[in-house]
Amino acid sequence: VKNPELDDLSKKIEEILEKPTEQCLKLANCVKMGSAFHHAGLTNQQRKLVEDGFKKGLIKFISATPTLAAGLNLPAYRVIIRDLKRFFSYKGMDYLPNLEIEQMCGRAGRPKYDTKGEAILVTKNSGEYEYAKYNYIFGETENIYSKLGVEPVLRTHILALIASNVVNSRTKLLDFFKNTFYAFQYKDFDQLELKIESTLQMLQKFGFIEIESGKSTDFVTASELSEDRKLIATPIGKRVSQLYIDPITADYLIKALEKETNTFGVLHMLARCMELRPPISVKKKDIELLEDLLTREKENLVEGVPDSSDFEYDDFLASIKTSSVFLSWIEEKGEDIILQTFGVTPGELRARLEILDWLLYSSQEIALLLNKMDRLKVLKKVRVRVSYGVREELLPLVRLKGIGRVKARNLFNSGLKDVGDLKKIPLESLTKIVGQKTAEKIKEQL
Repeated sequence: VKNPELDDLSKKIEEILEKPTEQCLKLANCVKMGSAFHHAGLTNQQRKLVEDGFKKGLIKFISATPTLAAGLNLPAYRVIIRDLKRFFSYKGMDYLPNLEIEQMCGRAGRPKYDTKGEAILVTKNSGEYEYAKYNYIFGETENIYSKLGVEPVLRTHILALIASNVVNSRTKLLDFFKNTFYAFQYKDFDQLELKIESTLQMLQKFGFIEIESGKSTDFVTASELSEDRKLIATPIGKRVSQLYIDPITADYLIKALEKETNTFGVLHMLARCMELRPPISVKKKDIELLEDLLTREKENLVEGVPDSSDFEYDDFLASIKTSSVFLSWIEEKGEDIILQTFGVTPGELRARLEILDWLLYSSQEIALLLNKMDRLKVLKKVRVRVSYGVREELLPLVRLKGIGRVKARNLFNSGLKDVGDLKKIPLESLTKIVGQKTAEKIKEQL
């Protein structure tokens, strides 16, 4: 029996993207029948539509990756966990942590919707049965460990504490960290103190903080840091902290902005940043095309290319692939083409584009502080192109409300290349190209 509400939901899911991918069509067809799948490769809007459809009772069954495991309150009476193992890059196939299984089971029987719930673990053999019974059913979940000692986290927080004037001396900084969960958990503070001192020296070397020194030189050595010293954030250090990027990323961008480059060079510069790691993995079929692109764009890169025999070459090539995905997007390739060509789902693409936009904005702010106006102009142009996914020639058109990449291309191909052309064309003629509502909106703005 056809359900009009499911048909409507299915249509919305299919039309999220300007041109539906094969994945969009599959999901829409599933939803028509009252089921769905849910994973990070879907767009945010598609995931929300699936979740809302399930809450309303329209969708009866969701097959999901761990994207639904934590934090979502859905009316699921029964959860079936089909696989108890997963591939881990550092140890191969292994059992899932107890805490993750607990989170998955916790989706069943939510207090708002049910008084009880069922969680079923599917085991493949007697060995898995015994493991599941004694570890997942009767076992304890793993302890939670502080991540504060992880260096990217530590250097970001130390700079933030100094930049916001929460602490203004080495002693106060150490006192702050002595009262953290990390210090409580690990007891031995000496190792963290060494990391803090090393981080302070790094931030000083980058020019993000100043450490009071009694000598003529402002640079403070490790031995001098054993004494109490005043800590002051520099103007650029404060801005880096406000942008909430890794200080190592900021230092890399400062150095990279010294070199003049093109659009691909900008995209690759940002693909090398910590925030966009891991880069998109390279398949065998990609290597020849990527190496050809690398040969063409080598002079436009802001850093040298490692030798193909070097350990870091594979990672570098993966950053070239990541840059190629971004380039395809601003060259107006659709999500369906990007999925077919690079194996990058619309959800992953959108997530990476959001990070790219954040890094482009951060680069603009750093270029402004460094008075690199020529670089600032290039960065602004690339950022608008990334935002709309268009070639440079469409920039005057996409700045108008209601004009996306598809309508802008239609206008351009019809000979309407800028605001001046749009002012001249009669409303009736414009309506034939973009439709009446959009044509009226364009004329109102003009």
